[in-house]
Amino acid sequence: MPTGSLCWPSEVPPLDELLVRHRDGLLRYLEGRGRGLLAYESAEDLAQGVHERALASEDFEHRGEAEFVTWLRVIADRHVADRHDYWSAHKRGCGKILRLTLSGVRATDATPIPAEQQTGPATFAERREALSRIARAMAVLPERDQQLIRWRCEDVALDEQARRLGLGYDAAQRAGVRALERLRRAFALLSQGG
Repeated sequence: MPTGSLCWPSEVPPLDELLVRHRDGLLRYLEGRGRGLLAYESAEDLAQGVHERALASEDFEHRGEAEFVTWLRVIADRHVADRHDYWSAHKRGCGKILRLTLSGVRATDATPIPAEQQTGPATFAERREALSRIARAMAVLPERDQQLIRWRCEDVALDEQARRLGLGYDAAQRAGVRALERLRRAFALLSQGG
């Protein structure tokens, strides 16, 4: 039997080669399954996460191309569900965070919040987009800044925030102001980028 670089049908291709081979199909699958996530992450980012999970998986056993695609889609579905949960957690309370972010900001600096009393498709779409941007802006902040902003929205007293952080009252106040300013800048950048 000849040896060398020939690949015999009985040989199992390495997992990384299979992932590369099926990447385009995975991207199409994720574009369909992850539609709600594409406002926050690209299909490429989702595919990267699926690949990381697949490579870390210990239950891979190649049984053929069709079985591999099914196995990969199961991993993709889990990843999409986890990312959806992640972004849903970030969006909770974003209405109050959005109002806090835009308070004190000149109308020319950011898109105003759609009036809550108004209804209609354009108002709802504008509000959804603003909530999406504020969730993305929150996600790029350091964890401490995110926590400070959440505490402010939950009306946690400043002296309690200082105690939780192990800071003095004035230091906690300055940290909160800086966190809010970083959130406003991130939101403004995302608003400019559309």
